[in-house]
Amino acid sequence: MSQFARVAIDIPARREFSYGIPTSMVDVEPGCRVLVPFGSRKLVGVVVGIDFSPPVGVPFKKIRPLEAQLDAEPLLTLSLLRLARYIADTTFCSWGQALAAMLPASLRRGKARKTVTFVESTESASESDLEALRESFPKQERALAVLLQAKGPVEIREFRNRTRLSRSPLHSLEKRGLVRFEKRVQAFDPFADAPQEDFWRPTLNPSQRECVERIRRALDTKEGSDFLLFGITGSGKTEVYLRGLERCLEQGRGAIILVPEIALTPQTVARFRARCGEVAVLHSGLTDAERRDQWLAIAEGRLRIVVGARSALFAPVPNLGLIVLDEEHESSFKQESVPRYHARAVARERAHIEGAVCVLGSATPSLESWRAANEGEISLLQLPERVAGGSLPRVRLVDMRYEKPEQGKWLVISRPLEEALKEAFHNGEQAILFLNRRGYASAWHCRQCGGSVSCARCDVALTFHRSRDRALCHRCLEEIPSPQSCPDCGGAVSKIGIGTERAEETVKRLFPESRIARMDRDTMVRREDYETILRDFGQGEYDVLLGTQMVAKGLDFPAVTVVGVLDADTSLHHPDFRAAERCFGLIAQVAGRAGRGNRPGQVVVQTWMPDHAALRAATNHDFETFAKGELKEREEFLYPPYVKGVRVLVESSGPAEADKAMREVMKIIEPAVAEGGGLLLGPAPPPIEKLRGKWRQQVLIKAPDGASIVPMREALYSLCQRPGVTVDPL
Repeated sequence: MSQFARVAIDIPARREFSYGIPTSMVDVEPGCRVLVPFGSRKLVGVVVGIDFSPPVGVPFKKIRPLEAQLDAEPLLTLSLLRLARYIADTTFCSWGQALAAMLPASLRRGKARKTVTFVESTESASESDLEALRESFPKQERALAVLLQAKGPVEIREFRNRTRLSRSPLHSLEKRGLVRFEKRVQAFDPFADAPQEDFWRPTLNPSQRECVERIRRALDTKEGSDFLLFGITGSGKTEVYLRGLERCLEQGRGAIILVPEIALTPQTVARFRARCGEVAVLHSGLTDAERRDQWLAIAEGRLRIVVGARSALFAPVPNLGLIVLDEEHESSFKQESVPRYHARAVARERAHIEGAVCVLGSATPSLESWRAANEGEISLLQLPERVAGGSLPRVRLVDMRYEKPEQGKWLVISRPLEEALKEAFHNGEQAILFLNRRGYASAWHCRQCGGSVSCARCDVALTFHRSRDRALCHRCLEEIPSPQSCPDCGGAVSKIGIGTERAEETVKRLFPESRIARMDRDTMVRREDYETILRDFGQGEYDVLLGTQMVAKGLDFPAVTVVGVLDADTSLHHPDFRAAERCFGLIAQVAGRAGRGNRPGQVVVQTWMPDHAALRAATNHDFETFAKGELKEREEFLYPPYVKGVRVLVESSGPAEADKAMREVMKIIEPAVAEGGGLLLGPAPPPIEKLRGKWRQQVLIKAPDGASIVPMREALYSLCQRPGVTVDPL
């Protein structure tokens, strides 16, 4: 062996491993996947470098050879290798973990699967079977209920993600003849059957023309630029993206368009296909095989435009020219597992590496992007008016403290919202109702001791799901029969709060003739469900679209004239320094779904806190005033974007064990923070102290301007390798 490969492996260790390259593998290059011996195991790794001598101090005979070369050509470009290193350095993970996040799951395993397993209920399965299974076989009953709700085949991976059940209950149901499995060969375009939108090239208004020209000039320089496109809802941001994309394609370059929600993908794909031809799609709703096929088509240059959610950012687009983050403020662009990156920062870094243009678009920009634009770090583009001269909808705050509840009913729809809906339905118009809480009632309240019925494994209240007649924990997905009494004092309990199930029931009761489509995690079991409901709503087959966050942004339906926010305070109660920012963004975004056609829109926001600054600013469509006040508070209390922040979370099997683990963590953190001049808050329990059976403690590190991050970074690197410790950049 005259050459040696440095291989990054998907493990927490922040180092690469050297292996000899056998003479039979003459074309091993950086970016290729290889199979390597690692202890007694064989793992898939990525070659990140080639050396002509063994590592210093390592005897030649101790270097093991590569087991197999999995790619004839590199799957990851040198630019993506460099980007993965940036992710590893900024999120405190290993290079191998960052590289693994870039690859579809089937390619991380080494061999791409040719088949995917689906499961569905049989024709003989019915609601009566649920009753028969409920007492003795609750897991089987729960599995069958999900499949009956789906009304079609569900991929096994998606089924397990949604239920956290193993295959065992499914196999038991198969023996009973209630479900069946099917293996499918997956090698096709997942949106091949999507309806084609008509090609339409609207005339740009002056603001759009200025934005397009600045993006085009940046593309022509091929040096890389960052833009924040700040445009009110309905101002034509998508058309600006499309015009920039057209110039990008003229130059023979590729593009990546990121959207925050899977529900937005069909609409976005249809628009971009109508104008630019074939589009690759990458998001979590695809099967492993579909993702693999799309990924390889991109790498081979057969598809130059990529539309998808967060992970589409790593698509191996040759000669990348443009990256767009639509709704860049959305929290779904933050990855919640290793590596814990934010797509916004990674998109800007990738554009810098590849000489591409990065456009961050939003009607309610993140305060990080807004401050960067105001300080000249990125260029600000503005679209201050709606296209075709349309106006923003009128927003009305309804103080629920003074609304008279229906007798014997929990108040869901206020009188002003009821009148607005009545008028819209009379005129043949549509409405969107937003409630960011699923289920029927959010908790059981004890009238005697004042407590609520909580999950045995998590410190959260159980939610009542009427369709299942079950109490469900939305954190760990465990469910139990509906409680009849308080587990602490034995007192009577009553259901309090509202969810999308209760809201749907109320609308049906108030408007029996209305046609309602509900979009939440309970009804959207399969990818096809998103596409079907949005298509049918757009064609006027429903009067009301009711749902959680997936109905709050990016959707464009001209017949929608009324938007109702059923509980605007939900996000304000979260113990998070971004709570007000997220509340403002949600209200402003969902309000922007109204009046996008030639008919005026109105928005009714129901709240118990009408004087809150975020709600007042959202009512007036005044982002700049809100941002000014919120940034002042962030600066005063030292929160991002004025400091770099990191949360270190420790979890263990019991409270004493968690305390002990945190003490060990503090021995590493305290001297490093002191040396770097940072600030340390905690340790203390997080808002949810117990989660999925684990007890937790956390500490917050802040690095203000002037603090040295170097000693803190080394300490955080070492913590990432400890089991039960999570390091999460804020």
